Amino acid sequence: WHSLYPPISSDGARQKYKQEFDTDLKRYKQLCAEMDGVNDRINQLSKQLDSISEDSPQYQVRALEEPRGHCRSHAAFQSPDYQTKKLETKTLRNKLFHIKRMVSDYDKV
Repeated sequence: WHSLYPPISSDGARQKYKQEFDTDLKRYKQLCAEMDGVNDRINQLSKQLDSISEDSPQYQVRALEEPRGHCRSHAAFQSPDYQTKKLETKTLRNKLFHIKRMVSDYDKV
């Protein structure tokens, strides 16, 4: 990130960094919300399965309906879309930290 976003040397550059930060922060929050939704759904389904006795007919039916005996949502963790969003989230997080550090360093001077 240092080569793409070197230390800030002017107020104009600071403003550009800040605008990019704000735009990327919106996207980051959107991705986090989407991923949190998937995580919440998986946790909800896991709790439902945990509350059902493995000997019960309901558990057996759920296990047969779900791939490999797991919640369908678990497959979401392996989906290319989820993995792409996970990588984008990580990349944006690192970028945001770097830009924030560059702006903070400039503001100290």
